[in-house]
Amino acid sequence: MKTLELIKQTVEYTISFEDFACLSKQGDLIGLVNSFSLDVAKLYMKNEIEFELADGTMNYIFGFMTDDIFMNFSGNYIPSPAIDIYDAFDAGEYHHSGDSGDTCPIEKYTKPYLIEVLKAYGS
Repeated sequence: MKTLELIKQTVEYTISFEDFACLSKQGDLIGLVNSFSLDVAKLYMKNEIEFELADGTMNYIFGFMTDDIFMNFSGNYIPSPAIDIYDAFDAGEYHHSGDSGDTCPIEKYTKPYLIEVLKAYGS
């Protein structure tokens, strides 16, 4: 399945967590969420997908990572970089206290954090 098609399915919640888990290679759910999250971050940073689409996808991934399917596999561990990428998009969803009204949380929080994460993971 192509990444953009999968992104659309996650945002629309037309793919169940069970079916998403089946996309993993050799049952490696940690590898699946990490590689997919990195793909989402790269596509966003290349302006190939909008913030809302990337953010919605990462909300789905967070839901998947906190579901019993993933938690039982991972031993209740939420891996990086997937959680870092989720956190970056989450930080762009709202204005933070102390920021002026004209501060864009996406520009101030999401993009710089994604640059750090992608740099750290060699992307």
